[in-house]
Amino acid sequence: MPVNFLTSVVFDGPEIIPYWDQIKEYGPIVIPVLTTIVGIKYYFQGAVNTWERDLHGKVYMITGGTSGIGAEIARDLAERGAQLILLTRRTNDQWIAEYIEDLRDKTNNGLIYAEECDLNSLYSVRKFATKWLDNMQPRRLDGVLCLAAECLPKGSSRQITSDGVEKQIGINYLSHYHLLTLLAPSLRVQPPDRDVRVLLASCSSVNLSDKVDVNDLLWNNKQYPNQQPWKVYGYSKLLLGLFAKEFQGQLMNYERKDKAPCNIRINMVNPGLVRTPSTRRFLSMGTIWGLLLYVIMFPIWWLFFKNVTQGAQSFYFGLVSPIIMKIEGGNLIQECKIMTKVRTELTDEDLQKEVFEKTEALIKDLEMKSAIERKKHEKKTSKQEQEAEKKKKSDLNVKPKTTEELEYKLDTLRSQIGISSSTVDGDLPLFPDQEDLKNIGKKNTNTKQQKNQVKKKGKKT
Repeated sequence: MPVNFLTSVVFDGPEIIPYWDQIKEYGPIVIPVLTTIVGIKYYFQGAVNTWERDLHGKVYMITGGTSGIGAEIARDLAERGAQLILLTRRTNDQWIAEYIEDLRDKTNNGLIYAEECDLNSLYSVRKFATKWLDNMQPRRLDGVLCLAAECLPKGSSRQITSDGVEKQIGINYLSHYHLLTLLAPSLRVQPPDRDVRVLLASCSSVNLSDKVDVNDLLWNNKQYPNQQPWKVYGYSKLLLGLFAKEFQGQLMNYERKDKAPCNIRINMVNPGLVRTPSTRRFLSMGTIWGLLLYVIMFPIWWLFFKNVTQGAQSFYFGLVSPIIMKIEGGNLIQECKIMTKVRTELTDEDLQKEVFEKTEALIKDLEMKSAIERKKHEKKTSKQEQEAEKKKKSDLNVKPKTTEELEYKLDTLRSQIGISSSTVDGDLPLFPDQEDLKNIGKKNTNTKQQKNQVKKKGKKT
């Protein structure tokens, strides 16, 4: 019993403790080391959100809600009773269907849906936004969480989206810009008593990125840093921050019909260093040997990096804290508090406006080019489909499914044996003999002579 053991230690001395000699010898070394490890782990796990809020009936739209921090936040919001719309690359995927079903079962929440919105394509984003807005009654929307991100590992060559934009900039910045600006009418139309919160995932690599070049906003002309792709990643997050500041200002200046104040807040959230699939891919450099090294060094990642639950705390703060609605948006949230020290670009209103307008023009140009290419592809595909259909219909080895196909195959067969289908009006038996074929040949000859005579008369007149 613990009481008896402690009593023995008090009266008989610590020598009765098992392995006391080893403890006395190695304790002065081991105990400080363990204390240091515990202290480091406690420090790097970050702050914890202490605010609570009832989310039943609220509707949230999430990008990147199937992995990493996004999956953790989706699970937590679903457990709190919120309705979720997960924007995924495609919906006709068995894995997505099973993921949604599994999330519904685990959270006991049937209000979880997936909608197709491929951030790799501006056209796909527009299609989703148009579908969302195309409703007689405005749909409820309490928040948008932009958590999807593309992070390329070291040594990767330049990759592009379907619109020809550098992939990290295209997905992390351009598509989220396009999504939110298209959804602006849905955000502005929400009732004044409903606080709408938009959170954009940021990263510490913002501080490592280059300055914004408005003449080459999408990194088309600058040399791509293969060995330092985090610069482009941080650059995309910096552009996202500039957009958040400018878009928040526009929403604040928008005059509602009911004259109510703006009830929308857009903020950036930096979760810190988190062990997510994206981080693992980056640290392993996208290679098998890198993944093996990542596994070997996992104790270090465990010590200094947060898990997804710890990384999601600042997002929960941005979603449920009442402080957020009492101040103007466009802020950076980190460790469950609003940061006051940010990059100088995030305080330059002229730069924010210029970047916003430049991006708007670039998206318009990209969508126009994409529409032209899509039309060309549709015409080419349509022509190929027609040729394939014609070939299939004329193939005598394929069984006809309709009467039209049967007639077409019979006409093809007649033409192959030298019989014109136009002269066949019931006179030809199903199985013609040699005499029948001669009669049909005579009729064809007479018909041709009659046509020639008609042509000659026409010329004379």
